[in-house]
Amino acid sequence: MAKLPATRSYRCFFVPRDGLGHLAPSDTGAHPFVQLKAANAEAALISAQHVTGCPVSEVERIEG
Repeated sequence: MAKLPATRSYRCFFVPRDGLGHLAPSDTGAHPFVQLKAANAEAALISAQHVTGCPVSEVERIEG
């Protein structure tokens, strides 16, 4: 499988885990995020899950 070039920026929101590995949603409802470059939203989601080790709740493309 050929690797696609990372040409677009994405912001990926995720649900963090506590020290025991359980999901620990924020009390305020705000989700932390990572910002990265990927070829498309699906690649961004996979990369964000790999980087954070947490479930990703939303991926948005950053225009600009």
